[in-house]
Amino acid sequence: MLNGIPRILIIRLSSIGDVTRVLPALQALRRVHPNAQIDWAVERKSAEVIEGHPDIDRVLVFDRPPRRREAIRSFWKFCKTIRESRYDVVIDFHGILKSGLISYLSAAPERYSFAPPRAQEGSHRAAKHRIKLPSGRLNRVEENLLLAKALGPVSDRIEASISVPLDVEELVDEYFEQTFEGGKRVVAMHIPVDREEKRWPAEHFAELIDLLLADGRFEVLLTYGPGQLEQVQRVTRLAHRTAHLAPETPDLKHYAWLIYRSDLYFGCDTGPMHIACAMGTPVVAVFGGTDPARHAPWRVPSEVLYVDDAGGATGPPNRATTAERLAKITAEDAYSACIRLAGFNTPRETAPYNEE
Repeated sequence: MLNGIPRILIIRLSSIGDVTRVLPALQALRRVHPNAQIDWAVERKSAEVIEGHPDIDRVLVFDRPPRRREAIRSFWKFCKTIRESRYDVVIDFHGILKSGLISYLSAAPERYSFAPPRAQEGSHRAAKHRIKLPSGRLNRVEENLLLAKALGPVSDRIEASISVPLDVEELVDEYFEQTFEGGKRVVAMHIPVDREEKRWPAEHFAELIDLLLADGRFEVLLTYGPGQLEQVQRVTRLAHRTAHLAPETPDLKHYAWLIYRSDLYFGCDTGPMHIACAMGTPVVAVFGGTDPARHAPWRVPSEVLYVDDAGGATGPPNRATTAERLAKITAEDAYSACIRLAGFNTPRETAPYNEE
């Protein structure tokens, strides 16, 4: 400790959705240790989720070069920087070999991690304290809060958000004012999905666009990330009505505020879905190859669309193929969920963090 103030390091390197789901645990830690130095080790591709967050003192970014030899050299240099920071406590929320090595090489006297099977690749061996989860089907946010609880009590009133600079807010606000009619609800729809087992059929997306726009009470905003525009354009060619194509966002801060300004988010189990959850935007999510019990939105108004072999909405994936389960979720199902969750007379109660 420095002057009696503990130094705490959080390790969650990636991905965007998983980093976002550690934010409630970060807030819990900050409440227990209001004067501590709390830093976060993260990879470059996910760093924007946490940069500027008021509960973080320093973001340590690991830039991983594409070549293996350079990547190894860069990793050891990163570990050396962490060791020189002389942390008192390290908390491994990631649970893989790489995060375990970072934890072990930090030489922190108190090192926490999940116990197996949540901790993988032997990462738990680096920890002095290993937290065993009571169930294998907890929501990931709940898992992270249990790990944070090892350092002190966790309040039931935990929230999380992505910090957005005021100039970004103003830019996105101006776009919304110029683009959308004030009396309609904006549905931010994120079509692109990298993993096939999470991908709702393009034809279903197109039909949902038509249903929402024909309703007359909605505007549809199609969002996408770098290299994903082609997936969106495929759907727009199938649709009979014209949705708004979102401007290309330069970073995750712009994307987060774009979703915050929307009245409803619709998409699959992806990082953008968890960003919408963090920003407090109601979520309708389609699940196929991942377990909703573990990956569903946390503590926001939400509906999860998922079918098992019997056509029901409970249980993990089993005998039916992922494509068959996803195909059974119709555009009409999704439209009905959007209607239920739209909240035409319900104002947003809270706003996320701002960077001043």
